[in-house]
Amino acid sequence: MVSTVSAYMAQNNSIWNAVPAITGTVGEVNANLAAIAEKVRKQQTPITGAAEEKETVRLDFEEKILGITDQLGALAEKMKNANLAAQVEFSLSSLDKLSDDELEETGTSVSALGTANLAALADYGIVAADVAALDAAKTKFHGIKTAPRTAIAGRKGETDTIPILISDTTSILRNRLDKQMTKFKKSHPEFYAGYRSARVIVDRGGSSATPPTPPTPPPASPAH
Repeated sequence: MVSTVSAYMAQNNSIWNAVPAITGTVGEVNANLAAIAEKVRKQQTPITGAAEEKETVRLDFEEKILGITDQLGALAEKMKNANLAAQVEFSLSSLDKLSDDELEETGTSVSALGTANLAALADYGIVAADVAALDAAKTKFHGIKTAPRTAIAGRKGETDTIPILISDTTSILRNRLDKQMTKFKKSHPEFYAGYRSARVIVDRGGSSATPPTPPTPPPASPAH
């Protein structure tokens, strides 16, 4: 839309670039166009990537939880510790059913249990590095668990502000550049006519600088 006028002004730069006020106005129009283009790019960026990455991170977190809880469960059975056994009774499907916050809390609890029983877990192949890996997975999950919602919110933010930028740019054209162009009405009539043509297309919501083709007249009636 507005890019029609921007392109036309760029093509005829030598006519108007010596007028500082017009240079400033065209600069604002071009800056707004760049901002609109960037917002459109962000608006169209797929958000599926954020959801897929979160799912991958969550699965790794769950597996690290199970890597410790399974061994804690075996230890609890050997020690006949029903309380510990109850705290570590998890499966992948049960972890999948937890909300993000519940899963994060579970990871914190399992990390504490692993640390408390670290000496006994050595015989089960669990060492401090495994607990540290669980903590790292929890930290990573915490950082990404809201990523899909953040991406959606960001996209909505771009969508909501695009019309404001478009309205502001249209106002600049109508209230400033249109008036500034009248100085060329007599000195450069072809340039001025081309500008007005581009502006008509913009105001009608078009995207081409080519004036609309006039309708073909109906064929003349045959002479009798």
